[in-house]
Amino acid sequence: MKFKDKMTSKTQRPTFEKYQYAGLASRLIGSEESARYVPGALEVLAGKGGLNLGEEALGFIRGTQASEKGIETAINVYHAKFEEERGKYNPGDLIQWYDSVLGDLNTEEKETIGRTLGEYKETIGEIKKKVEEFMYKLKAPEGIKDKFTPEELSEAKEALKKYEKVLTVMEILDTYKFEELRPAAVNATRKIELKGLASKL
Repeated sequence: MKFKDKMTSKTQRPTFEKYQYAGLASRLIGSEESARYVPGALEVLAGKGGLNLGEEALGFIRGTQASEKGIETAINVYHAKFEEERGKYNPGDLIQWYDSVLGDLNTEEKETIGRTLGEYKETIGEIKKKVEEFMYKLKAPEGIKDKFTPEELSEAKEALKKYEKVLTVMEILDTYKFEELRPAAVNATRKIELKGLASKL
């Protein structure tokens, strides 16, 4: 499926964008300092900035925040959905999603990054699957590695180099994109915590 089929106009959101706060929550929970903002990220995920659950959002939020297990489950489910949906796009299709973090660059710099992202026509999901296969061949234990010919191992090494650049660019851009989303999670968490504090005073 081509990018144009999924995004016919500038105003139409990519399908994975409604799950982006699950991607943020997944990053936040991995940091001791930032984990406190996970409930806020999940609240934004349930609201208009995400799944747009309407009246059901409150039940979703209370359900997920009722326990640590509920929070982990919500993150796992919706982060997987984020990755699955984003995996249907080519790296070059993400340039619009990254546009806000590229705003301070000049035209030439933006075009260079855009060219790098647009270099491969495989979807992100296909690229990640290939990279996993190449990594498996190259990092397999001796008994398994011996099953591959030197040519196959050399081919895997070259192919890995080929995809390394685009994945590195995506990783860097993802870091800044998720940092850009972070204030909404912090703000939502602030409201949750301060309301809780006020109710106890």
